[in-house]
Amino acid sequence: MLIYVVLLTLPIMADILLLYQIVKEIKLKRSVRGDFKGKVSVIVPVRGVDINADNNIKSLLSQDYEDYEVIYVVDELRDPIVDVLKKYNVKIVVSEETCSHCSGKIRAQLTGLKYAKGDIIVFADSDTYYPKNWLKDLVSPLSNYVATTVFSWPKPYRLSIKNLIRAGFWTFGFESQAIGGTFLWGGSMAFRRDFFNNDVMEDLKTQWCDDCTLSRLAKERGKIGFVFNAMPLNVFDEKDLLRWAKRQILTVRMYSNKGYKGFLIVAFFFSLFIFLFFLTNNDFFLTPMLIWIIKNLIRGSFTIGITNSIIPSIMSVPAIFFTLAVAVLAYKEKNIFWRGKVYKL
Repeated sequence: MLIYVVLLTLPIMADILLLYQIVKEIKLKRSVRGDFKGKVSVIVPVRGVDINADNNIKSLLSQDYEDYEVIYVVDELRDPIVDVLKKYNVKIVVSEETCSHCSGKIRAQLTGLKYAKGDIIVFADSDTYYPKNWLKDLVSPLSNYVATTVFSWPKPYRLSIKNLIRAGFWTFGFESQAIGGTFLWGGSMAFRRDFFNNDVMEDLKTQWCDDCTLSRLAKERGKIGFVFNAMPLNVFDEKDLLRWAKRQILTVRMYSNKGYKGFLIVAFFFSLFIFLFFLTNNDFFLTPMLIWIIKNLIRGSFTIGITNSIIPSIMSVPAIFFTLAVAVLAYKEKNIFWRGKVYKL
């Protein structure tokens, strides 16, 4: 009986911690503000034609911001995305040999920096749809932070098992923020132009993970602001879920081991709660999972509304167990597959 009472305290503690996280995130949403302005260069590395490509491009060109340019960086002019881009008022540049030991994405970003005219640099992703307020809300807090970012919310292009699992998996990006800006997401990050001094540029030239490297460099110089109000939508139709998930997990394990261990702890306790639920038939052991779903519903409803929040929020629980299984499978992996290329860890 005593052991059973002790076990019941575990979901109570988990519930309290999750409720605390919800309250802190609501306060964070209201606190990251600023009045920074200037000409912005939005740099978008792209390879191939993404799902929802036209709408994603239009979203970048429809920002509620007065002075900005959009630069798409392609590997070659034969890429089919070039014909799509030519329909719009964007600058198209071909990625140059800016580095020999970096990833294709960093090479594209460094090329974009070379042609950027803005005194504010923003990096975006080609597979993401950006709300009209995104650029303004992302840039303005730079008066108080060395860099700003926001994670995107998942938007499956169609309903399929792979897309549903990925939607739940994608919400874990918010957990990496640890109730504040601790990690830059590559699809939405802003810097003052002078951030990219010679030391930063040389460091980037030796790396394959752009946001991991820039997160480290930004934290060495000051604080990162996490801008909930600027949340975009990551639109996807996943074809190779296992390989994609392995890359995400290996990236976190390599560049944020603390976050990786934190996830394993959450996965352990959720697995324990499932086991205890079946053992005792007591619904109380499931309350942390219910609050976990509610937490994600609140996050999504911050900017994109409750309708788009439901599927990723519900799927965020089964995705924990999927991710744990993939973490085991990827434990001894030495290579990362990304956009048709292989990178050694």
